[in-house]
Amino acid sequence: MPGTLSVSAVQCRTTTTSSRVSAVVDGAEVWFESDDVALRPSVEAFVAACLIPSAARGSRLDATGAIDAAFAESLPKVLDITHRWWGYDRVLPRVDTTRVDPDPQRPAAGRTALCFGGGVDSFYTLLASGRRVDDLVFVHGFDMPLTDVARAAAVEQNLREIAGVLGARAIVMRTNLRTVPAFRVASWDRTHGGALAAIGHLLADESATMLISASFYHGGWRPWGSSWQLDPLWSGNGLTIEHVGGELSRGDKLRVLRDEPLVRRFLRVCWANRPDQLNCSRCEKCIRNQVLLAGLGVLEHFRTFEPPATLAARIGQVPRIRDPLVFERYERALAMGLRPDVAAAVRALLARSKRALWRDRARRAGEYAAAVARRILRLRLESSR
Repeated sequence: MPGTLSVSAVQCRTTTTSSRVSAVVDGAEVWFESDDVALRPSVEAFVAACLIPSAARGSRLDATGAIDAAFAESLPKVLDITHRWWGYDRVLPRVDTTRVDPDPQRPAAGRTALCFGGGVDSFYTLLASGRRVDDLVFVHGFDMPLTDVARAAAVEQNLREIAGVLGARAIVMRTNLRTVPAFRVASWDRTHGGALAAIGHLLADESATMLISASFYHGGWRPWGSSWQLDPLWSGNGLTIEHVGGELSRGDKLRVLRDEPLVRRFLRVCWANRPDQLNCSRCEKCIRNQVLLAGLGVLEHFRTFEPPATLAARIGQVPRIRDPLVFERYERALAMGLRPDVAAAVRALLARSKRALWRDRARRAGEYAAAVARRILRLRLESSR
């Protein structure tokens, strides 16, 4: 019998300055809060956030409180997908359901929100997808730790300035979701789509549509927690979730956005999370975006990166590219035309990355062969007794 991952009844506390929604998940309090809007005490939010982590550990999700029947009908489809992609058990959650009829007259029905991190994908959705966006939503505690207060404040300031320019509303939320043990059982690569869907459900009294920007071009897609297959399945209880932007690669999106003043001023792509900088300009993700912008001939106009004069030296400091799917982005930049020293640095980076990749594959093949040999030997010893 599978174990249980329990979600308590959802609690809501609203004051004159903030709104906080929480539930106890497997013995630990999970909370979301915002000073900008009142959050909906949504059971669906906690189910969306916790379903894939519960499947990852082979547990049954047991949630207190009724959820929308239309939302519940999609949960087995989510589990079918995660079983195909990652081999997780199809353990159906234990939930009560109720039939919710969306009210087309409610104030939120015509509003659309966008989960906005300031990267290429979210800027493309905001500025070039053709979708109207009413609310820009940044979540402190997702890709930026709660302890990183200074950097979050800088991101919030940028968010509010971008929203002001476009006539949108800025919404900042905070959450401890990623710190609780029950959620950390699976990687963020696999669980972040459900977490983003949770934000949509908490904001469903404010915005009836939540846009999630595609991380991958459909033609180069791989299993990922936020995808065109998964994201719409989290819809329900008056909320529609849409996956946007998979028709273009990130390089093509940069080509579309390269002359946008807001992108040049505020683009944020960094993984390093250095408190004093939006982009460190030196991690591999920063480097790959700078190389693409250099190939497009516009890097010097992007104020959130270090000057392009030292780009070749920064490329030389990157030990390797770990994701082979990223090789194509560097090769595309080479085809665009790069300064000779930058092109030489990129070729050297690709060469050492490919050598490291082959070494990794050879090591894993050797480890697998050794494990098989040990198992065969053990079986032979057991059969001879």
